Amino acid sequence: MNNKDYSKYIGKITHDLRNAYYKTGNIDEKKEIPLEPSQLNAKQGLGNFPAFYLQGQHCEKSDCGCCTNCFYSQFHYDEPNAKAIQAQCDYVIDNFEKLVLSQQYGTNEFDGERKYPNSKPIFMTLSPTGSFFSEKEFPREVRLDFLKKLEKKSEELQRDIVLHIEAHAIDVYKHQDYIRNSEETEILRKLNTKCILGFESVDEWSRNVLYNKHLPLKCFEDAVQILQQSGIEPGAFVFSGLVTLTDTESKEDMLNSVKYLKEKGVFPVIMFANSQAWTLPDLLRIKGKHHLQEPATVLDTVYEVMSILTDKGKSNSGYYLIPEPVEGPPYPDGNIFYDRTDIEEFSEESSKNMHKILKDFRANRDIAQFVRSWNSFRKNNIEYKRYQNRIELQEAKKEDKETRFTKVLDFGIEHMQEYINYRTEKDKEEDSILKEERYKI
Repeated sequence: MNNKDYSKYIGKITHDLRNAYYKTGNIDEKKEIPLEPSQLNAKQGLGNFPAFYLQGQHCEKSDCGCCTNCFYSQFHYDEPNAKAIQAQCDYVIDNFEKLVLSQQYGTNEFDGERKYPNSKPIFMTLSPTGSFFSEKEFPREVRLDFLKKLEKKSEELQRDIVLHIEAHAIDVYKHQDYIRNSEETEILRKLNTKCILGFESVDEWSRNVLYNKHLPLKCFEDAVQILQQSGIEPGAFVFSGLVTLTDTESKEDMLNSVKYLKEKGVFPVIMFANSQAWTLPDLLRIKGKHHLQEPATVLDTVYEVMSILTDKGKSNSGYYLIPEPVEGPPYPDGNIFYDRTDIEEFSEESSKNMHKILKDFRANRDIAQFVRSWNSFRKNNIEYKRYQNRIELQEAKKEDKETRFTKVLDFGIEHMQEYINYRTEKDKEEDSILKEERYKI
């Protein structure tokens, strides 16, 4: 099969799994749109600041079966309207002190011009689950109203605001005339906006087959150029741990993507794949056909990413983000550091220690301290040597990428109904559990 055939195949599997979730008995077919957005606190989000995700219209890519690992658009809501989304935006503005000001955590780096140099900038994220510039998810008039209110907050508090938004490259491309020449863009510039595009990987196989992104590289590059010319700083999600890739391949994929983004003037947002329920990777993981990355692979990858961004310590790193790799919502059913059965070389204590090194780095953004901590762990932890040997053996025994992927696709189709039955029952069992308490971080 060629890449397009693979993409259609995996898109159907992903779409069927999502539809099966919508039909499970523990949720209503439709839900009334909440008046509050989904929220991540400062220790859960993209960086050391709170994140708000509007709940309403599904991400259009999710509805089409794109993005194999992702299932953040979980519920079918009633047909959204501007009033409902407006209420969620106003909720953030009306509760700004509690939701935003009190959630500034650790070290955050401001790399723009300061309008209020004598006060600390305020960092935050607000976006739909799919794309900021999607008219279905975030109507234009509501966006503009929210941004005006946010700009007014900045003026009242005499503090710069650094707003992070997330968007699909195709939406930036489709609305480029508006983005280049609108009042909204003027305010986005005043709010030091950083627009993070879905990208995942520079590798065509990883991006458009394994992740099923449906994103031509030229479309991404055009969107980057549009944002840069409009005075909005572009970033990009980079994803590590795609199904069927070995730990070594995942790390190399990430590093190649970061090098590419650096050349294009795009800051990276470093993501590591956990296991979301009702996805193909989760089906395969539960059946023993897919393993999450080892915790040490995550730390090794971050270590080498920092080397690239700083030219091996000889320059400043520029802007980057590393989201917390354990949290949600929705909370992952299995995650790299805890709640998993496939860590083969590291004890629970070692996993906790590695997670702490990463959490400390996210909080203080001190690259030198992170390098010292990780080098010390690798030198003194006897399990790390066994991990290295296992990774080498994994590489020596692997089949070619297409063979591996074809096998797991066939396996996924064969066991889909069995997985759907299992997930349906498990969701019913967990329906009364407060998922916010699943992980103690």
